[in-house]
This record gives sequence, structure tokens and C-alpha cells, in this order.
Amino acid sequence: MLYNTRYATRLHTWRNVDGSRPRRVSDLLEQGFDTFSRSQKAIARYIIDHVDEIGYLSAEELARKGNTSSSTVVRFAQSLGFTGYPDLQKAARDEHRLGTSTRPLVRDDQLLFVVEEDLLTRALRTDMLSLEETLTKNSLAAFDRAVDILLGATHLLVVGLNEAAVVALHAGYVFELLGISTAVVTDGSEAQVARLVRLTAQDALLAVGFRKAHPQAVAFLQAAAEQGSGTLAITDNSLSELAGKADVTLFADIDSTFFAHSLVGPLSLVGALAGAVYARDREGFDARLRAVRGHVADSGWLK
Repeated sequence: MLYNTRYATRLHTWRNVDGSRPRRVSDLLEQGFDTFSRSQKAIARYIIDHVDEIGYLSAEELARKGNTSSSTVVRFAQSLGFTGYPDLQKAARDEHRLGTSTRPLVRDDQLLFVVEEDLLTRALRTDMLSLEETLTKNSLAAFDRAVDILLGATHLLVVGLNEAAVVALHAGYVFELLGISTAVVTDGSEAQVARLVRLTAQDALLAVGFRKAHPQAVAFLQAAAEQGSGTLAITDNSLSELAGKADVTLFADIDSTFFAHSLVGPLSLVGALAGAVYARDREGFDARLRAVRGHVADSGWLK
């Protein structure tokens, strides 16, 4: 993250006992806490106590948590030396993801200029961390319940729009290959709504959405639940509109090093679900897969 030179001098007044600058956002806030205004203290306390949530809260949402305004949140972030609230979010998210045992979040070489990095290594290491984070966010009990719902479904409807469409399409591919009759919804056409209306208590719906999630994914999930269908959700955080609205919610980290979210976590989660479904009846699914492969053209792409 790049720090604002206008406010960088303030950081120089906050140092550890050994003279080094604070390495975590929480340390930065705790050391400067006594100098903050009443509103700033409320914001700081919420960040310290909920560092895992800050990466997913907008400035407006954080302002409501601290009973202040979004402009106060932005100015507070800048007063800490960040270029703006998104940079503060990134630092808080890194603190939560990387923990205290890894490289410092506030380094001397980050204060006034950007350091060249090996983007390939950085991107792949971030994806590896995303997989670790995805693993820690989910319990085996919840995962097994999701597998039970998939195995018990006569038909499966998978909903994912915008970037979530990539995950939904992959889910449609692997579950259809396993013999679960699957339809994928990636737009809001009437034909897609007709698929929703046909769902029964013997069917299931999997909704995929990130951050607050697309309103259509949320609407489809709620409608399926009202119709008695089994419901699953894959999202990235507990503040998502999908979280808690399904029979089972699974979480996948989507942080990345560039402008688009990483889908390594959610795609791997879908792969794990498909693998678990397959493991419940290997012989039966093997017979299904052999039949499918027997009809593949001579190109041999699936053989």
C-alpha cells in the first residue's frame, strides 16, 4: 500500500519501544489512541476489535458502526498516513489474513514510494493464502451437510452473476458430469425465473455471490427456501447478503493482488464439494463417467 506524504510525518511520532514503526494496523491505532478525537477513538476501537470485518465494510458502514460520518472515516485513514480508506482496509485485511508472524504490514520502504515486486510470486502466494483462509473459514460439519444436500437433490439450480458466474458455470459442469441434473443461472431472463419456479422440496439451489452479492442471487436463494428446496450459498464474508440465508453457507476467500478478485478459493471449494460427492459412491460415479467418456468424440479430450 502507498502512504500519503502529506500525513507521513504523523507516523514518525508513533514508534515502538525499540524505535521502530508499528507493524500492524492494530498497533498503529493502539499507540496513537490517546491522541484521537472522540469519533476517531470509536472508529479505532471498532477496527481493533473487528479487524477481520474491516476489509469488507465500506466507509459508510464503518461510520455507522462508530456513530460518525463516512467523511470522518476517510479523513481518519488519511491522518494515519494512508492515501485513503481503501488502503486502510487493505492493511487491516492483510493483518487478519497474514497474522503477526509474517512480514510487517507497515515497513519503512512503504511510506513514501512503491517498491518493485515480483508480481508472479506475489499473486501466486496470495492465492495460496486464499486457499488457507478458505480452509479455516469452513467447518467439516457444514461441508458435509452441503454434500448431503447435493446428493439428495433431484435437480440442482446454480445461481451466480457477474464474476460469480465463472464459479457457477464450473459448478454446473462438474455436478452435471456426476449425474446431478444441473441448470446454471447467470442472467435475469424470464427463462431463468421459470427454472426457479419449477424447484420443489426434492431439489436444491446453490447461490454464489461475493461482497454483498448480486440482488438476483439473493432473491433466488430466498425464493428457493420459501419453496422448501435445499439451499446452499458460497460467499466470501459473514456480512454478505447470502450469509445465513441458506441451509448451509460456505465461505471462500477472494482477495487478490490486482484489480479483479481471485476465484481460486471458491473454485477450489466447488471442486472439493464435487470430490466429496464422488467419494460417497465411487463405483456408481465411475460407471457414469465411463458412459460419458464412451460417447466422447475421437478427439479424446476427456479420455
